[in-house]
Amino acid sequence: MNFSKRVMQLLVVMGMAVFMVGTPFAKEVNKGEIPADHLAKSCKKLPWGVTVWDLDEAIPVMNNGDKVLWIDTRPGSFFDKGTVRNSICLLYDQSSVQGNELTAKSLEEAVKKAGLTKESAKIVFFCQGPECHRSYNASFVAVTSWGYSPQNIIWFRDGYPELFKQVKATAALKRKAKTYLSDAAVSQL
Repeated sequence: MNFSKRVMQLLVVMGMAVFMVGTPFAKEVNKGEIPADHLAKSCKKLPWGVTVWDLDEAIPVMNNGDKVLWIDTRPGSFFDKGTVRNSICLLYDQSSVQGNELTAKSLEEAVKKAGLTKESAKIVFFCQGPECHRSYNASFVAVTSWGYSPQNIIWFRDGYPELFKQVKATAALKRKAKTYLSDAAVSQL
């Protein structure tokens, strides 16, 4: 066997190994089934390459007014009671579940409406916090099924309830509540 064939075989085997090692742990999950290591505050990148934000990362972005598309994956009834300032509501659960409002097409439309492109948009998915699977799953499917770059997708692990709680409890954040929270949320402070 010549050298180039051996190199090709080795590359194929290495590629399969990388695929097999990363794939079993990268999947959509049910409520309460996000792997514990992904919930650890030390986890800042998911296996599919998505960045993980908590309040320490999200608040400075909100303060700077950076061009970010915030997507609330919770049901509309939650969104209506309070959400992240300037976010949009696109309900998501799992790709196999009927009734998802977040689809490849609706995400593409939201990106365009925000004046962004698929290649450049920073998209932050959030929901009820670390134990809620909705935004976690949305970040997974956006990268693995819809072709978004993992560098442009963010999972806001702390979610809306923790943001609301911190704004309510912290005087400096509360003074600037309209920077972080929707009008419906601000009215509850």
